[in-house]
Amino acid sequence: QSGIGVWFVTFLAVTVAVCTVYFILNREHLRSENRLESLVSRESSFLFNNLILLVACFTVLWGTLFPVLSEWVQGQKITVGPPFFNKVMIPVALGLLLLTAVGPLLSWRKTSPDSLKRNLLIPTLVTAAVGVLIIALGWVKPWAEQEQFYSWSTILLSVLVASTVISEFYRGGRVIAYQTGRNIMSSMYVLTRRNTRRYGGYIVHFGVIVMMIGFAGFAFNQDIERELGNGDSMNIGTYTLTCKAYMQDDNANYSSEWAIIDVSKNGKFVDTLYPERRVYKASSQPATMVANRSTMKEDLYLVYSGVNEDTGRPIIKAHLNPLVKWIWIGAHILLLGTILAMIPSMATAKVPVRSAAAVLADNRQTVGAGD
Repeated sequence: QSGIGVWFVTFLAVTVAVCTVYFILNREHLRSENRLESLVSRESSFLFNNLILLVACFTVLWGTLFPVLSEWVQGQKITVGPPFFNKVMIPVALGLLLLTAVGPLLSWRKTSPDSLKRNLLIPTLVTAAVGVLIIALGWVKPWAEQEQFYSWSTILLSVLVASTVISEFYRGGRVIAYQTGRNIMSSMYVLTRRNTRRYGGYIVHFGVIVMMIGFAGFAFNQDIERELGNGDSMNIGTYTLTCKAYMQDDNANYSSEWAIIDVSKNGKFVDTLYPERRVYKASSQPATMVANRSTMKEDLYLVYSGVNEDTGRPIIKAHLNPLVKWIWIGAHILLLGTILAMIPSMATAKVPVRSAAAVLADNRQTVGAGD
């Protein structure tokens, strides 16, 4: 529908052509030198990881181009909306999370079933306990609807990934602690510095699962929109929003309308928010200043949508989105792990080993000096 469409299709065509040509020219160099010895190995986990990412890539590409392709074939544009992407991408993402949990526990070339069971035992027990606890506390009802089942599954797989990552740090740190006599925290630091690429990657995994927990909260988003006059209230989740006043202002830069909203949670006052709507005079463009109250559990957003022309009272839209802050925390952890993986590893300290003859000679000199 815009002038960029032709350029975008041209860009895709050039990209496909260039990649195809270079693939053909380098196919001998790209051929695998070795074959997979076992499906239960770290090599196979990388292979499955890449296949899952390819499925995700193809899904996004197909959903993006489907309206254009349907118009070419049938003469009618069929738009693909969020339900298609959610139906396909969520199971793909859950499969990727499962590989992220199991992959670090696999050995190169081949992993014995006993070793895999032993390494997965504690993370699996921790995950099962968390899953039962979540249901017992009533946070999630996975049998109620598909969205809650996906959220519950996401949290469980995230806990499984976190457990495997922590166990990898602990097992390696325990070995160094035994060898050096350091405490476990100092040993895990030394372990990380000795192999920053590997353990920085584990921190990246941890950041991803923290973000995934944040995404799991999307199934519980709540929205409400209502006209509020002075003293009027509306409820969303455990919050009660009471309009104390609504005002207008005009200055040289913009004209504005805003409301003063008292926020109570479970009957107790917690905050006052000021959603606002501005119209800048230079461009005549409206801008919404969203009022936000953010906690580790949830984010409350208040939007000043406008004014009812008949009553003159403001229309307030409220959004309650759980676990949003976890997404931002996970993004920072992911960035930290990426930076750590780029730092050169600390060289392993080398202690020279003296020969038996040298030790015997020193002993003779010491005895002679004593005489």
